[in-house]
This record gives sequence, C-alpha cells and structure tokens, in this order.
Amino acid sequence: MALRTFTDSYIRNLKPSAQPYKRAEAAPKGEGRLIVRVLPGGAKEFFYRYRASGQDKTVSLGRYDGAGRNGLTLAGVRERAHDIRGLQRSTGDVKEHLRAEERQRDINARQGNFRQLLAAYVKALRDAGKPSADQVEGIFRRNVLEPFRVLAEAKASEVEPGDIQRVLARLVKQGIKRQVNVTRSYLRAAFAHGTKADHDPRTVAEDGVLFGLKYNPAATVPRIKEFEQVGERTLTEDELRAFWRGLEKQPLVQRQTLRFNLAIACQRPQQLLRADWSAFDFDAGTLLLKDAKGRGGSRDHLLPLSAFALEQLKPLRDLNKDAPTPFTSDGKRAMVLTTLSVAVREVSDVLKKSHKVPRFQQRDLRRTVETALQKLGIDKEVRAHLLSHGRTRGVQGQHYERYDFLDEKRRALRKWAAHLERVIEGKPQSKVAAIRAA
Repeated sequence: MALRTFTDSYIRNLKPSAQPYKRAEAAPKGEGRLIVRVLPGGAKEFFYRYRASGQDKTVSLGRYDGAGRNGLTLAGVRERAHDIRGLQRSTGDVKEHLRAEERQRDINARQGNFRQLLAAYVKALRDAGKPSADQVEGIFRRNVLEPFRVLAEAKASEVEPGDIQRVLARLVKQGIKRQVNVTRSYLRAAFAHGTKADHDPRTVAEDGVLFGLKYNPAATVPRIKEFEQVGERTLTEDELRAFWRGLEKQPLVQRQTLRFNLAIACQRPQQLLRADWSAFDFDAGTLLLKDAKGRGGSRDHLLPLSAFALEQLKPLRDLNKDAPTPFTSDGKRAMVLTTLSVAVREVSDVLKKSHKVPRFQQRDLRRTVETALQKLGIDKEVRAHLLSHGRTRGVQGQHYERYDFLDEKRRALRKWAAHLERVIEGKPQSKVAAIRAA
C-alpha cells in the first residue's frame, strides 16, 4: 500500500473500482496512520490504524465529503485523528478504551439500584428452586428495604462497606445477634450474583438491568464470630412431653404437622412443607422429600413411615384429602415456614410462663431428636441419611453411592417412635425396654 501525505485533491482523484481498496498516509514510527477506503460506489471512508498488543487495530473516523455537507472534510478527519492519537498515547489501546466507555454508558443507562439487586438475587434463588428464597426475601425486607429506604433506591454500584455496616449495626443495637451474620452472608451473595449477572451474555442480550459492580462491599465487612455460637439447646424428656401436649392448643394443621415431623425424626421443615400428596406412597409406606440444600441441585430423600407417624398424619389426610398438600390451612397453598416457627414459639412462651421451661425454637427440636437418636444407639451414618445431612463429597459420593439406607432408616424410626411414645406417655425407660424385649 503506497504511503503519502493526503490532500483534498488526492482524495478526490481516487477512483472507485470493482472491489474496495485502501490507501495509507505516511506517519512517524510508532504512531497510528490515516487510512482511506474507497468503495465501489465511490464513497470514501477514513480510519485511524494503530498497533497494540502485537495486532493492527482500526477506529472508524467517518465518511469523507470535501464540502463537509454530508460527511467530514479532510480537516475534520485530521481533527478526529488527532483526538484518537491522543487517546492512544494515554491509554495504549484506544479501541478497547472506546469499548469500555461505550459499555459504561450502557451500564449507566441500565444501571440497577440496591433494591433491584436484592430482588434479582431472590429471583435467582426461586428460579433455582431454593427453599430459602422466601426467607431471604423477608430478611432483605425487614433488615434493609424498610428501615433504609433511601439506601435501597441508591445505585447498587454506589453502596459502600459503610452502608453495609449501618445495616448490620442496627441489628446489633436491637440485640438481634443471630441475624447479623445471616444478613451479611445474604448481602454478600447478592452482590456476588450481581457481578456475575453483569457478565452474563443473556443479561446483555435481553437488555436486562446491569449493576456495574466493581467490588463486593459486603465482603469487606467481617463476620462477628461471637454471634455464631453453636446451638446447644436440647429439650429434656419432660420438656419434650410438655411441648407435645402444649401443641394441643394450636390449630389442627400446625399441631399435626409439627407432631408428624417429630414422628419422622424432625426433618427440615422447608422440605416437609414442599411435599404434596404425590410424595406419599401409602402402599410402600414411604415419603419422598426433595433436598435442595447445597450446590448439587435437588436430591431425593426417601423416608419410611412408621405406624406412629401415620397416626399423626391421619387428621391431615382427613382434613386435606382434596387439597394438593396435607400441610395447608386454606386447602390451596402449603403453609410457610414462619407459621410453624410461630407455633413453636407460642408453645414455648406458654411453657416459659407456666413451668419456667427455658425458651426454645424450631431448630432446637431437630437438635433434640438427633441427640436422642444418638443415645438410642443409632449409628452416625444412619443418622446422617435419616436427617438428610447429605452424601459424602467427591466423585465416589456424588456419582456412585446410591444406596438409600431405607431398611436402616426404617429400623431407626421404629426405635425413635417407641422412644417418643414412651416420652409422651411419661413411662419410665425400663418398661419400654421390657416391651421391646417381648
């Protein structure tokens, strides 16, 4: 390609041919040069060509028009080339710089606020079938969106660690210690989700909201270790019996759902409430729960049903036989986890006042059951499968171990049912041992 200094007469005298062709202007070594491309129709387009990272790159300057009415004059082309050359010197790669500016303009036009970021994360949890979606949504609403309305409307990219600290400090002042680290963890996950969404081609293709996040402000705020004490509350046999009897004053659905769950060794209530009638096989005497915990997606959690468990389920079968699920108060939708938690708390409050029983929560019941199973001699691995603690990690556990431990779980639940019936009736241990021996 011939190199020369462009003039208006030279550009005007470039004649079109059957194929497009280019001419280049001379330039000092190391600097970009002007390129003109002549199209078959006679139009002439100017480009600035430079070299970066070992490659030739071009930036369009515009179409030439000697009169300047429908395009650029040569002087106008040189002015643009001068600006581009300055950017090249300051940035090293002007094309990448211009792309970054264009992306930033796109982000600014579509940039989402803090509220939209939290909503996007909750939606992602729901789309993935995560049972925690409702819980996370409630935590964001109570701890962020309602008390910090101005912050919620700020651009997500403008949220700083100090803002996260203010959110958490409010909980600390209110003495809601356990929610501090939980809220921080979900906020950190929301910002991480927003960062990935910004780089997801589907977000760009669908003109979705972008957040323009440069870092994760929640990640720089430390966890408060002393707020993460391992739960130790377990109910004694007398307390468990008092709780069972205290459920009598609760509405039927809450009462029998909690009693049924105790009878099947206190499964995770989120999993239980998701089960509809199709999950029950009354001929085989089993209940199939879906465990969506962890990153591996949903997995089956098969449970045998003891006669004692079926006895607790019977009132729900009679009441909700035409409903989609046994665990519904309105015949349409399954109860939410909060309803069961409130029921447990109400019984606990009554027992605190009437018998000075230390307060307990729903999660303490699950810990109570596992502790009792351990005392009953149920093997640790069987307990893990019975309570859906998960399979072992790694290739072997993930791809090859498919034994469901159903027989072992059935024996364990029969043993647990006998123990729970004894506790409810207030019988001493020795009598149960005699019955079992017989």
